[in-house]
Amino acid sequence: MKKLFPVLFVFAFTAVKAQTNVIGTTGNVGIGTLNPVSKLQVVDNSRNYYVNRPIAGQSQDGVGITYILLHEIYTGTLITDKHVMGKITGIRGSTGAYNRKWTVEVNTAAAYNANKGSIISYNEIARLVTVVYNGKSYLAAEIANSYAMLGFSFTGYASGETLLMVKASDVTGVALFTSTDPIGIQGNLSLGTQSSSARLDISGGPTWTTNNWTKSVRLYNGSGIEFHSVSRSFGIGATGNNFYFFHANTDNTGGANYFMIADGNTGNISIGGTNPVANYKLSVDGTLGARRIKVQQGAWADYVFHPGYQLPSLQEVENFVTAEKHLEGIPSEKEVLEKGLDLGDFDQQLLKKVEELTLYIIQLNKNVERLNKQVAEQQQTIATLQAK
Repeated sequence: MKKLFPVLFVFAFTAVKAQTNVIGTTGNVGIGTLNPVSKLQVVDNSRNYYVNRPIAGQSQDGVGITYILLHEIYTGTLITDKHVMGKITGIRGSTGAYNRKWTVEVNTAAAYNANKGSIISYNEIARLVTVVYNGKSYLAAEIANSYAMLGFSFTGYASGETLLMVKASDVTGVALFTSTDPIGIQGNLSLGTQSSSARLDISGGPTWTTNNWTKSVRLYNGSGIEFHSVSRSFGIGATGNNFYFFHANTDNTGGANYFMIADGNTGNISIGGTNPVANYKLSVDGTLGARRIKVQQGAWADYVFHPGYQLPSLQEVENFVTAEKHLEGIPSEKEVLEKGLDLGDFDQQLLKKVEELTLYIIQLNKNVERLNKQVAEQQQTIATLQAK
């Protein structure tokens, strides 16, 4: 208690002397201002710094999303500087209430003809959005639809701020704010583990019960990872039901070219194409090179050599070829152009034809041997007759 009197004396003396500092009747302390709106407000260098500035209201209890309006934004009419740079927190938890903590660090601004903003959230996911409230457009921090929180406060720098809590039913035109501002971390970053050799080392997170895979990194719909080279960028990303591998120009000219696309519903994969093809687990738009390809077959054509197989006569083969202009069982040119070629089935049919040809050759060889034997016997008969 003895230490408090000198502090109060200094504030009182300063307030009287400079008329810029004050201890208000509400207990708020102002340094550089006579109208503090938080327990401590410091105005210096033409900037406002607030400590534990209250934000009235509480978030909704599982019946809708809540927004904290940060400040108005540029929508086509030039705007003076408005910004919020600091930390916003909310809290809930007791023996009779679900424990919930919400903390975000925001760095947002609207000035002249541009809007900027970034957000870092703790405890749970939060995001920046734009909303329309009472006919004006705002940048806002979105609070998830869950158990209600209260005791919201802001600590940091602000100018032209709104810092007003509103419900989803109070706003319209909610849209995700797309920020191009970087959030930088210099040096190695370790999340859940420690490594001196990696720029980013991640472990931990919830797991899938089927394979015990760890969800170390989660990217939401429309997000991706991009790798830059000198003139090209390469990346992976997902949007809707599709997963992409792509490359593009680093100067953002031209469209993205997709190396591979996977359909999340069917599992079908396309390489070189713009979309996976129905009924094909893998479709390749281009030349496929491989050292070896193994095709599993349910049946093979060795039944041609079984005793019960009815080998078509050569006359039947000739009649079919004359009429259809292709071998029976082998797809025609028209079918191949329209439907493609099943390599496994085609190899089986080719083997069938080779085995049939083998039987024809064996049969012809027997006929030739029989004729040769007849010719030899006739020649022997002729020779005997000539000798007499």
